Amino acid sequence: MRTTSLFVCYILALLTVQRTAADSNIPTRIIKGFKASPSRGSAQFEPLLADITGVFAFGFLHIGSAKLDLAIIHQPSTQQVWRANPFNLANWGNSTTFSFNGNIVLTDETIQSNPIWSSKSGGGDYLALSNNSNLQIYASPSDSSIWQSFDYPFDTLVQGQKFSSASTASLVTADKRYTLRIGIAYLALFMEFSGSQELNYWKHTAIKANALKDIYAQVDPLGFLGIYYVSDGNYVDRIPFDSFERGLLGFHRLTLQSDGNLYASYWNNDTWVSVYTAQTEPCGLPSKCGAYGICIPGSPTQCTCLVNGTDGCLQSDSGDFCGNQNTGFSVIRKSGVTVEYTDIMETIPAESLDECEKSCEQSCVCWGALYSDAAKSCYIMDYPIQTVEKSGTSYKGYFKLRSNAQGPVAHKEKHRHKPGHRAVIAVVVIFTLTFAGMAAYGGYWWWDKKQNSLPIIQLGSAPKQQPVPEPNKDPDTK
Repeated sequence: MRTTSLFVCYILALLTVQRTAADSNIPTRIIKGFKASPSRGSAQFEPLLADITGVFAFGFLHIGSAKLDLAIIHQPSTQQVWRANPFNLANWGNSTTFSFNGNIVLTDETIQSNPIWSSKSGGGDYLALSNNSNLQIYASPSDSSIWQSFDYPFDTLVQGQKFSSASTASLVTADKRYTLRIGIAYLALFMEFSGSQELNYWKHTAIKANALKDIYAQVDPLGFLGIYYVSDGNYVDRIPFDSFERGLLGFHRLTLQSDGNLYASYWNNDTWVSVYTAQTEPCGLPSKCGAYGICIPGSPTQCTCLVNGTDGCLQSDSGDFCGNQNTGFSVIRKSGVTVEYTDIMETIPAESLDECEKSCEQSCVCWGALYSDAAKSCYIMDYPIQTVEKSGTSYKGYFKLRSNAQGPVAHKEKHRHKPGHRAVIAVVVIFTLTFAGMAAYGGYWWWDKKQNSLPIIQLGSAPKQQPVPEPNKDPDTK
Protein backbone atom coordinates (compact mmCIF):
# COMPACT_ATOMS: atom_id res chain seq x y z
CA MET A 1 0.00 0.00 0.00
CA ARG A 2 2.84 2.34 0.93
CA THR A 3 4.67 1.62 -2.33
CA THR A 4 1.49 2.24 -4.36
CA SER A 5 0.91 5.61 -2.66
CA LEU A 6 4.50 6.63 -3.29
CA PHE A 7 4.20 5.63 -6.94
CA VAL A 8 1.03 7.74 -7.33
CA CYS A 9 2.81 10.71 -5.76
CA TYR A 10 5.71 10.27 -8.18
CA ILE A 11 3.37 10.22 -11.21
CA LEU A 12 1.61 13.35 -9.95
CA ALA A 13 4.98 15.04 -9.55
CA LEU A 14 5.84 14.24 -13.15
CA LEU A 15 2.51 15.61 -14.36
CA THR A 16 3.05 18.89 -12.53
CA VAL A 17 6.35 19.66 -14.28
CA GLN A 18 5.87 23.10 -15.76
CA ARG A 19 7.41 22.37 -19.15
CA THR A 20 5.31 19.73 -20.93
CA ALA A 21 5.68 18.38 -24.43
CA ALA A 22 2.54 20.24 -25.48
CA ASP A 23 3.85 23.51 -24.03
CA SER A 24 7.15 23.20 -25.93
CA ASN A 25 5.59 22.04 -29.24
CA ILE A 26 7.90 19.04 -29.42
CA PRO A 27 6.22 16.00 -31.00
CA THR A 28 5.66 12.93 -28.83
CA ARG A 29 5.72 10.52 -31.79
CA ILE A 30 7.80 10.24 -34.97
CA ILE A 31 6.30 8.22 -37.82
CA LYS A 32 7.96 6.40 -40.69
CA GLY A 33 9.33 8.74 -43.37
CA PHE A 34 10.46 11.52 -40.99
CA LYS A 35 13.74 13.33 -41.74
CA ALA A 36 15.60 16.22 -40.09
CA SER A 37 18.96 17.99 -40.07
CA PRO A 38 20.45 20.25 -37.40
CA SER A 39 20.05 23.99 -37.85
CA ARG A 40 22.90 26.38 -38.51
CA GLY A 41 22.55 27.78 -35.00
CA SER A 42 24.75 27.15 -31.98
CA ALA A 43 22.17 25.56 -29.69
CA GLN A 44 23.55 22.93 -27.34
CA PHE A 45 20.58 20.67 -28.01
CA GLU A 46 17.89 20.55 -30.69
CA PRO A 47 14.96 18.28 -29.73
CA LEU A 48 13.16 16.06 -32.23
CA LEU A 49 10.95 14.11 -29.82
CA ALA A 50 9.76 14.39 -26.21
CA ASP A 51 7.94 12.18 -23.73
CA ILE A 52 4.38 13.16 -22.81
CA THR A 53 5.50 14.95 -19.64
CA GLY A 54 8.21 16.98 -21.39
CA VAL A 55 10.84 15.87 -18.86
CA PHE A 56 12.92 13.95 -21.42
CA ALA A 57 13.71 14.78 -25.04
CA PHE A 58 15.51 13.05 -27.92
CA GLY A 59 17.42 14.99 -30.57
CA PHE A 60 20.71 16.46 -31.81
CA LEU A 61 23.30 17.05 -29.06
CA HIS A 62 26.12 19.49 -29.85
CA ILE A 63 29.52 17.93 -29.05
CA GLY A 64 32.42 20.36 -28.97
CA SER A 65 32.27 23.15 -31.51
CA ALA A 66 31.32 21.27 -34.67
CA LYS A 67 30.21 17.69 -33.94
CA LEU A 68 26.96 16.05 -32.87
CA ASP A 69 25.41 12.85 -31.60
CA LEU A 70 21.85 11.62 -31.18
CA ALA A 71 21.03 11.84 -27.49
CA ILE A 72 18.33 11.81 -24.83
CA ILE A 73 18.50 14.55 -22.23
CA HIS A 74 16.73 15.38 -18.98
CA GLN A 75 15.30 18.75 -20.03
CA PRO A 76 15.05 20.51 -16.65
CA SER A 77 18.78 20.00 -16.07
CA THR A 78 20.00 19.41 -19.67
CA GLN A 79 21.78 16.32 -18.31
CA GLN A 80 22.32 13.68 -20.99
CA VAL A 81 21.17 10.18 -20.02
CA TRP A 82 21.78 8.33 -23.33
CA ARG A 83 23.84 8.75 -26.49
CA ALA A 84 23.55 6.71 -29.66
CA ASN A 85 27.01 6.88 -31.15
CA PRO A 86 29.59 8.57 -28.90
CA PHE A 87 32.65 7.11 -30.65
CA ASN A 88 31.90 8.13 -34.26
CA LEU A 89 30.47 11.63 -34.28
CA ALA A 90 28.73 13.34 -37.19
CA ASN A 91 29.24 16.97 -38.21
CA TRP A 92 26.89 19.68 -37.01
CA GLY A 93 25.42 20.95 -40.29
CA ASN A 94 22.99 20.23 -43.10
CA SER A 95 25.20 17.41 -44.41
CA THR A 96 23.98 15.35 -41.45
CA THR A 97 20.51 13.79 -41.54
CA PHE A 98 18.41 11.93 -39.01
CA SER A 99 15.75 9.72 -40.59
CA PHE A 100 13.22 7.14 -39.47
CA ASN A 101 12.14 4.50 -41.99
CA GLY A 102 11.24 1.82 -39.47
CA ASN A 103 14.89 2.00 -38.44
CA ILE A 104 16.66 4.98 -36.82
CA VAL A 105 19.43 6.17 -39.16
CA LEU A 106 22.08 8.89 -38.84
CA THR A 107 24.06 9.84 -41.96
CA ASP A 108 26.71 12.41 -42.80
CA GLU A 109 27.57 12.76 -46.48
CA THR A 110 30.88 14.49 -45.73
CA ILE A 111 32.15 11.46 -43.79
CA GLN A 112 30.76 8.39 -45.57
CA SER A 113 27.91 7.36 -47.84
CA ASN A 114 26.75 4.58 -45.54
CA PRO A 115 24.99 5.42 -42.26
CA ILE A 116 27.24 6.53 -39.41
CA TRP A 117 24.87 4.84 -37.00
CA SER A 118 21.70 2.77 -37.22
CA SER A 119 19.42 1.03 -34.73
CA LYS A 120 19.41 -1.98 -37.10
CA SER A 121 15.85 -2.78 -36.14
CA GLY A 122 13.62 -2.58 -39.23
CA GLY A 123 9.89 -3.15 -39.38
CA GLY A 124 8.96 -0.28 -37.06
CA ASP A 125 6.09 2.13 -37.70
CA TYR A 126 6.66 4.88 -35.17
CA LEU A 127 9.15 6.12 -32.57
CA ALA A 128 8.22 7.28 -29.04
CA LEU A 129 9.94 8.27 -25.80
CA SER A 130 8.66 6.98 -22.46
CA ASN A 131 8.53 9.07 -19.29
CA ASN A 132 11.56 7.20 -17.88
CA SER A 133 13.71 8.19 -20.93
CA ASN A 134 13.43 4.89 -22.84
CA LEU A 135 13.39 5.49 -26.60
CA GLN A 136 11.38 2.76 -28.34
CA ILE A 137 10.44 1.70 -31.87
CA TYR A 138 6.91 0.29 -32.13
CA ALA A 139 5.25 -1.87 -34.75
CA SER A 140 1.57 -1.47 -35.62
CA PRO A 141 -1.12 -2.62 -35.16
CA SER A 142 -0.06 -4.42 -31.99
CA ASP A 143 1.97 -1.43 -30.76
CA SER A 144 4.65 -3.88 -29.65
CA SER A 145 8.17 -2.58 -28.98
CA ILE A 146 10.78 -4.05 -31.33
CA TRP A 147 13.78 -1.96 -30.21
CA GLN A 148 14.66 0.15 -27.14
CA SER A 149 17.53 2.38 -26.10
CA PHE A 150 17.55 0.74 -22.64
CA ASP A 151 19.29 -2.27 -24.22
CA TYR A 152 22.21 -0.09 -25.40
CA PRO A 153 23.39 2.09 -22.49
CA PHE A 154 26.22 4.58 -22.83
CA ASP A 155 27.51 5.88 -19.48
CA THR A 156 24.25 6.03 -17.50
CA LEU A 157 21.59 3.75 -16.07
CA VAL A 158 18.25 5.31 -15.11
CA GLN A 159 15.63 3.89 -12.81
CA GLY A 160 13.74 1.01 -14.37
CA GLN A 161 16.52 0.19 -16.85
CA LYS A 162 17.88 -3.37 -16.70
CA PHE A 163 21.63 -3.96 -16.91
CA SER A 164 22.10 -7.65 -17.61
CA SER A 165 24.96 -10.14 -17.60
CA ALA A 166 23.06 -12.01 -20.34
CA SER A 167 23.94 -9.21 -22.81
CA THR A 168 27.24 -7.67 -23.91
CA ALA A 169 26.22 -4.20 -22.70
CA SER A 170 28.49 -2.18 -20.44
CA LEU A 171 28.74 1.41 -19.31
CA VAL A 172 31.69 3.23 -20.82
CA THR A 173 33.18 6.73 -20.67
CA ALA A 174 33.43 8.85 -23.82
CA ASP A 175 37.20 8.29 -24.04
CA LYS A 176 36.73 4.48 -23.66
CA ARG A 177 39.10 4.57 -20.72
CA TYR A 178 36.74 3.16 -18.08
CA THR A 179 33.94 0.59 -18.13
CA LEU A 180 31.35 -0.80 -15.74
CA ARG A 181 30.56 -4.43 -16.46
CA ILE A 182 28.16 -6.92 -15.00
CA GLY A 183 29.06 -10.59 -14.85
CA ILE A 184 27.56 -13.59 -13.19
CA ALA A 185 27.37 -12.61 -9.50
CA TYR A 186 29.31 -9.30 -9.71
CA LEU A 187 29.53 -5.68 -10.84
CA ALA A 188 33.02 -4.31 -11.55
CA LEU A 189 34.86 -1.19 -12.73
CA PHE A 190 37.80 -1.49 -15.13
CA MET A 191 40.46 0.79 -16.57
CA GLU A 192 41.15 -0.17 -20.17
CA PHE A 193 44.54 -0.17 -21.95
CA SER A 194 45.39 -0.87 -25.58
CA GLY A 195 45.14 -4.51 -26.52
CA SER A 196 43.48 -6.75 -23.97
CA GLN A 197 45.00 -5.27 -20.82
CA GLU A 198 42.71 -4.01 -18.08
CA LEU A 199 42.83 -3.00 -14.44
CA ASN A 200 39.97 -4.03 -12.14
CA TYR A 201 39.87 -1.42 -9.36
CA TRP A 202 36.38 -1.90 -7.86
CA LYS A 203 34.12 -4.92 -7.51
CA HIS A 204 30.83 -5.69 -5.81
CA THR A 205 30.06 -9.38 -5.43
CA ALA A 206 26.46 -10.43 -4.93
CA ILE A 207 27.06 -12.90 -2.09
CA LYS A 208 23.80 -14.79 -2.49
CA ALA A 209 24.05 -15.10 -6.27
CA ASN A 210 24.22 -18.49 -7.96
CA ALA A 211 27.43 -18.62 -9.98
CA LEU A 212 25.61 -20.42 -12.80
CA LYS A 213 22.71 -17.99 -13.26
CA ASP A 214 22.67 -14.63 -15.09
CA ILE A 215 21.76 -11.56 -13.09
CA TYR A 216 20.63 -8.04 -13.90
CA ALA A 217 20.96 -4.78 -11.98
CA GLN A 218 18.28 -2.09 -11.88
CA VAL A 219 18.15 1.35 -10.27
CA ASP A 220 15.13 1.48 -7.99
CA PRO A 221 13.22 4.74 -7.33
CA LEU A 222 13.37 3.93 -3.59
CA GLY A 223 17.11 4.58 -3.60
CA PHE A 224 19.13 1.44 -4.29
CA LEU A 225 20.64 -0.63 -7.08
CA GLY A 226 18.83 -3.94 -6.98
CA ILE A 227 20.34 -7.18 -8.28
CA TYR A 228 18.00 -9.92 -9.52
CA TYR A 229 18.04 -13.21 -11.44
CA VAL A 230 17.29 -12.84 -15.16
CA SER A 231 15.36 -16.11 -15.26
CA ASP A 232 12.72 -15.36 -12.65
CA GLY A 233 13.32 -11.81 -11.37
CA ASN A 234 13.96 -13.02 -7.84
CA TYR A 235 15.89 -10.71 -5.57
CA VAL A 236 19.62 -11.46 -5.05
CA ASP A 237 21.26 -8.39 -3.51
CA ARG A 238 21.20 -4.62 -3.42
CA ILE A 239 23.58 -1.68 -3.15
CA PRO A 240 21.83 0.99 -1.03
CA PHE A 241 22.19 4.71 -1.77
CA ASP A 242 22.01 7.47 0.82
CA SER A 243 18.42 7.98 -0.39
CA PHE A 244 17.44 4.40 0.56
CA GLU A 245 14.24 4.09 2.60
CA ARG A 246 13.60 7.82 2.46
CA GLY A 247 10.63 7.56 0.12
CA LEU A 248 10.36 8.66 -3.51
CA LEU A 249 12.70 11.63 -3.45
CA GLY A 250 13.00 12.00 -7.22
CA PHE A 251 14.21 10.43 -10.44
CA HIS A 252 17.45 8.43 -9.88
CA ARG A 253 20.33 7.76 -12.23
CA LEU A 254 23.67 5.93 -11.97
CA THR A 255 26.52 7.37 -14.05
CA LEU A 256 30.09 6.34 -14.83
CA GLN A 257 31.95 9.63 -14.95
CA SER A 258 35.19 10.59 -16.68
CA ASP A 259 37.30 10.10 -13.52
CA GLY A 260 36.40 6.40 -13.54
CA ASN A 261 34.10 6.51 -10.51
CA LEU A 262 30.47 5.44 -10.37
CA TYR A 263 27.97 7.93 -8.92
CA ALA A 264 24.24 7.81 -8.13
CA SER A 265 22.07 10.91 -7.80
CA TYR A 266 18.42 11.95 -7.84
CA TRP A 267 16.61 15.01 -9.18
CA ASN A 268 14.89 17.06 -6.46
CA ASN A 269 13.14 19.36 -8.97
CA ASP A 270 15.98 21.84 -8.69
CA THR A 271 19.32 20.01 -8.83
CA TRP A 272 20.89 16.55 -8.91
CA VAL A 273 21.66 15.37 -5.37
CA SER A 274 24.55 12.90 -5.01
CA VAL A 275 23.61 9.82 -2.95
CA TYR A 276 26.25 7.20 -3.81
CA THR A 277 29.93 6.90 -4.77
CA ALA A 278 31.39 3.48 -5.58
CA GLN A 279 35.03 4.23 -4.70
CA THR A 280 34.80 6.44 -1.63
CA GLU A 281 38.58 6.95 -1.29
CA PRO A 282 39.74 9.30 -4.10
CA CYS A 283 43.22 7.75 -3.97
CA GLY A 284 41.60 4.46 -4.96
CA LEU A 285 41.00 5.73 -8.49
CA PRO A 286 43.81 4.46 -10.75
CA SER A 287 44.45 7.74 -12.56
CA LYS A 288 43.99 10.14 -9.65
CA CYS A 289 47.67 11.15 -9.75
CA GLY A 290 48.50 9.67 -13.15
CA ALA A 291 50.90 6.90 -14.08
CA TYR A 292 53.67 6.31 -11.51
CA GLY A 293 51.97 8.86 -9.24
CA ILE A 294 51.62 8.71 -5.45
CA CYS A 295 48.35 9.89 -3.90
CA ILE A 296 48.15 10.95 -0.26
CA PRO A 297 44.93 9.84 1.51
CA GLY A 298 43.16 12.82 3.01
CA SER A 299 44.96 15.14 0.56
CA PRO A 300 44.19 13.58 -2.86
CA THR A 301 45.09 16.77 -4.72
CA GLN A 302 48.66 16.62 -3.37
CA CYS A 303 50.39 14.20 -5.71
CA THR A 304 54.01 13.13 -5.83
CA CYS A 305 55.77 10.73 -8.19
CA LEU A 306 57.45 7.36 -8.00
CA VAL A 307 59.64 8.75 -10.76
CA ASN A 308 59.55 12.13 -12.45
CA GLY A 309 59.04 12.61 -16.15
CA THR A 310 59.59 15.61 -18.36
CA ASP A 311 56.23 17.07 -17.24
CA GLY A 312 55.18 15.78 -13.83
CA CYS A 313 55.00 12.00 -13.49
CA LEU A 314 55.36 9.71 -16.49
CA GLN A 315 52.76 9.16 -19.19
CA SER A 316 50.70 5.98 -19.01
CA ASP A 317 52.26 3.11 -20.93
CA SER A 318 50.73 0.01 -22.52
CA GLY A 319 51.69 -3.46 -23.67
CA ASP A 320 54.12 -5.73 -21.82
CA PHE A 321 57.75 -6.91 -21.85
CA CYS A 322 57.22 -9.96 -24.07
CA GLY A 323 58.64 -10.61 -27.55
CA ASN A 324 59.26 -7.52 -29.67
CA GLN A 325 58.12 -5.25 -26.86
CA ASN A 326 61.04 -6.35 -24.67
CA THR A 327 63.25 -3.27 -24.87
CA GLY A 328 64.57 -3.84 -21.37
CA PHE A 329 63.43 -2.19 -18.17
CA SER A 330 64.57 -0.41 -15.06
CA VAL A 331 63.28 -1.00 -11.53
CA ILE A 332 61.86 1.45 -9.02
CA ARG A 333 61.60 0.28 -5.41
CA LYS A 334 59.43 2.17 -2.94
CA SER A 335 58.35 1.28 0.59
CA GLY A 336 55.10 2.44 2.16
CA VAL A 337 52.86 2.44 -0.93
CA THR A 338 49.82 0.33 -1.80
CA VAL A 339 46.49 0.45 -3.68
CA GLU A 340 42.89 0.32 -2.42
CA TYR A 341 42.04 -2.83 -4.36
CA THR A 342 44.60 -5.44 -3.23
CA ASP A 343 41.68 -7.70 -2.27
CA ILE A 344 40.77 -8.20 -5.95
CA MET A 345 44.31 -8.35 -7.36
CA GLU A 346 46.11 -11.52 -8.43
CA THR A 347 47.82 -12.73 -5.24
CA ILE A 348 50.56 -15.31 -4.79
CA PRO A 349 52.21 -16.49 -1.54
CA ALA A 350 55.77 -15.23 -0.99
CA GLU A 351 57.98 -15.71 2.05
CA SER A 352 60.14 -12.69 1.27
CA LEU A 353 60.30 -9.47 -0.70
CA ASP A 354 63.03 -10.97 -2.87
CA GLU A 355 60.80 -13.93 -3.77
CA CYS A 356 57.98 -11.52 -4.70
CA GLU A 357 60.29 -9.41 -6.84
CA LYS A 358 61.64 -12.47 -8.67
CA SER A 359 58.09 -13.60 -9.49
CA CYS A 360 57.45 -10.30 -11.25
CA GLU A 361 60.94 -9.96 -12.74
CA GLN A 362 60.65 -13.34 -14.47
CA SER A 363 57.18 -12.63 -15.92
CA CYS A 364 57.09 -10.59 -19.11
CA VAL A 365 53.45 -9.56 -18.45
CA CYS A 366 54.13 -8.25 -14.94
CA TRP A 367 54.63 -4.50 -14.52
CA GLY A 368 55.04 -4.44 -10.76
CA ALA A 369 54.24 -6.01 -7.42
CA LEU A 370 53.32 -5.06 -3.86
CA TYR A 371 54.64 -7.17 -1.02
CA SER A 372 53.10 -7.52 2.43
CA ASP A 373 55.46 -9.11 4.93
CA ALA A 374 52.65 -9.47 7.48
CA ALA A 375 50.46 -11.45 5.07
CA LYS A 376 53.39 -13.08 3.26
CA SER A 377 51.59 -12.16 0.06
CA CYS A 378 52.70 -10.77 -3.30
CA TYR A 379 50.13 -8.71 -5.22
CA ILE A 380 50.83 -8.78 -8.95
CA MET A 381 50.27 -5.78 -11.22
CA ASP A 382 49.78 -7.22 -14.72
CA TYR A 383 49.00 -3.79 -16.16
CA PRO A 384 50.98 -0.56 -16.72
CA ILE A 385 51.66 1.16 -13.40
CA GLN A 386 49.07 3.74 -12.39
CA THR A 387 48.48 5.72 -9.16
CA VAL A 388 49.50 4.15 -5.87
CA GLU A 389 48.77 5.60 -2.45
CA LYS A 390 50.94 6.32 0.56
CA SER A 391 50.35 3.73 3.29
CA GLY A 392 53.01 3.82 6.00
CA THR A 393 55.45 0.91 5.91
CA SER A 394 53.19 -2.15 5.67
CA TYR A 395 53.75 -2.64 1.93
CA LYS A 396 56.84 -2.55 -0.28
CA GLY A 397 56.57 -1.81 -3.98
CA TYR A 398 58.53 -3.09 -6.97
CA PHE A 399 57.79 -1.32 -10.26
CA LYS A 400 59.14 -1.80 -13.78
CA LEU A 401 59.87 1.10 -16.09
CA ARG A 402 60.62 0.75 -19.80
CA SER A 403 64.22 1.58 -20.69
CA ASN A 404 63.07 4.24 -23.17
CA ALA A 405 60.89 6.00 -20.55
CA GLN A 406 62.18 9.38 -19.37
CA GLY A 407 63.02 9.24 -15.68
CA PRO A 408 66.00 9.93 -13.38
CA VAL A 409 68.56 7.13 -13.44
CA ALA A 410 69.37 7.75 -9.79
CA HIS A 411 66.07 6.18 -8.81
CA LYS A 412 66.59 2.98 -10.76
CA GLU A 413 68.60 -0.22 -10.97
CA LYS A 414 69.22 -1.41 -14.49
CA HIS A 415 67.85 -4.81 -15.54
CA ARG A 416 67.48 -6.53 -18.88
CA HIS A 417 64.48 -8.81 -18.96
CA LYS A 418 66.00 -11.86 -20.69
CA PRO A 419 65.94 -15.46 -19.52
CA GLY A 420 69.04 -16.23 -17.42
CA HIS A 421 70.34 -12.66 -17.64
CA ARG A 422 71.69 -12.83 -14.09
CA ALA A 423 73.72 -15.97 -14.91
CA VAL A 424 75.16 -14.29 -18.01
CA ILE A 425 76.20 -11.26 -15.98
CA ALA A 426 77.83 -13.51 -13.36
CA VAL A 427 79.88 -15.36 -16.00
CA VAL A 428 81.04 -12.08 -17.52
CA VAL A 429 82.08 -10.75 -14.12
CA ILE A 430 83.99 -13.95 -13.23
CA PHE A 431 85.77 -13.97 -16.62
CA THR A 432 86.73 -10.32 -16.25
CA LEU A 433 88.13 -10.82 -12.75
CA THR A 434 90.03 -13.96 -13.81
CA PHE A 435 91.58 -12.17 -16.79
CA ALA A 436 92.54 -9.20 -14.63
CA GLY A 437 94.16 -11.53 -12.08
CA MET A 438 96.19 -13.34 -14.73
CA ALA A 439 97.34 -10.05 -16.23
CA ALA A 440 98.43 -8.80 -12.81
CA TYR A 441 100.36 -12.02 -12.10
CA GLY A 442 102.06 -11.88 -15.48
CA GLY A 443 103.11 -8.28 -14.89
CA TYR A 444 104.53 -9.15 -11.49
CA TRP A 445 106.47 -12.14 -12.90
CA TRP A 446 108.10 -9.99 -15.59
CA TRP A 447 109.02 -7.28 -13.06
CA ASP A 448 110.53 -9.83 -10.67
CA LYS A 449 112.61 -11.45 -13.39
CA LYS A 450 113.94 -8.06 -14.49
CA GLN A 451 114.93 -7.18 -10.97
CA ASN A 452 116.87 -10.43 -10.50
CA SER A 453 118.93 -9.77 -13.63
CA LEU A 454 120.40 -6.46 -12.28
CA PRO A 455 123.76 -6.26 -10.28
CA ILE A 456 123.41 -6.36 -6.52
CA ILE A 457 124.58 -3.26 -4.74
CA GLN A 458 125.31 -3.45 -1.05
CA LEU A 459 124.21 -0.49 0.90
CA GLY A 460 126.73 1.39 3.03
CA SER A 461 129.95 0.37 1.05
CA ALA A 462 131.53 1.55 -2.13
CA PRO A 463 132.06 -0.86 -4.94
CA LYS A 464 135.49 -2.51 -5.07
CA GLN A 465 138.02 -0.92 -7.46
CA GLN A 466 139.41 -3.37 -9.98
CA PRO A 467 143.31 -3.22 -10.25
CA VAL A 468 144.53 -1.51 -13.34
CA PRO A 469 147.04 -3.67 -15.18
CA GLU A 470 150.48 -2.15 -15.70
CA PRO A 471 151.52 -1.56 -19.24
CA ASN A 472 153.98 -4.00 -20.78
CA LYS A 473 157.57 -2.77 -20.42
CA ASP A 474 160.23 -3.08 -23.14
CA PRO A 475 163.04 -5.16 -21.60
CA ASP A 476 165.52 -2.76 -23.15
CA THR A 477 163.97 0.20 -21.46
CA LYS A 478 165.38 1.31 -18.19
